[in-house]
Amino acid sequence: MNRRGVALIAVLWVVTALASLAGVTLALVRTGARTTRNRALLARAGWAREACAEILLARYTVERGLVPLDTTELGRGTWCLAGIADPTASVNVNFASSDALLHILRRSELVDAVLDWRDADDMPRPSGAEAEWYRERGRALPRNGPIVDLRELGLVRGFDDSVLARVSPKLTVEGDGRINPAIAPAEVIATLPGIDGMAAEALARLDAGARPRSIDGWLAMAPESSRRSMLGEYRALMSATTFAPGALIATAEGGVRGTPIVAVLRLTLVPVAERVAVIRREAM
Repeated sequence: MNRRGVALIAVLWVVTALASLAGVTLALVRTGARTTRNRALLARAGWAREACAEILLARYTVERGLVPLDTTELGRGTWCLAGIADPTASVNVNFASSDALLHILRRSELVDAVLDWRDADDMPRPSGAEAEWYRERGRALPRNGPIVDLRELGLVRGFDDSVLARVSPKLTVEGDGRINPAIAPAEVIATLPGIDGMAAEALARLDAGARPRSIDGWLAMAPESSRRSMLGEYRALMSATTFAPGALIATAEGGVRGTPIVAVLRLTLVPVAERVAVIRREAM
């Protein structure tokens, strides 16, 4: 090969290298621009989330009610929403007995599946499922421990979107498993030991301010047939209930219209005098 040919090849290599370098540089610039944009969007979503959290806390301080904040437009395409819940108004899916779960879930196969998911062994119940069932279907394996988020139920055998929509408002993973009859709905109250549907409905029909603040006060107003059942389970009923305000769980979400970016904030609150104290804060 003559010198001219060698020089031509060298030039072609240089041009190719420069083109590759230019392509890499352009890709890096584009990646950097997207990263910068995403950071800006996430910051805006975070500001929106914080705004809704502050609105929610201020509203609770004034109204002392568990009133959610519906999706609110904050301007420049940002939005937020927030909610607040008292775990003692729901059934704790990690502590609930099979009877309590059956009352909420209504289907024994769902109860067996939940119990298999949360227990530590690998022995499936008659209508449940353990690791082998999930592995055969390429699904996430059971936790074999407490459920940490209600959305996790979507991984459990039998829990489709319709089931989750029906049962999630009555369940929680927060708290110590005790239920406050002064604020819980009838279906939740009916899961307590010794409580029949009549006693639960009679209590749930009362406004929150008119409900009794102790088991003895509840006994005094319960129908005669219900009273006998409650007395028979008096000790268990005392252990399963609380009439004191507990920790509240607040969640706030913020985002920017037209993007999938959502910032989430989870607060654990304790009512104190005329306000609430934030004892735990988790930003996600």
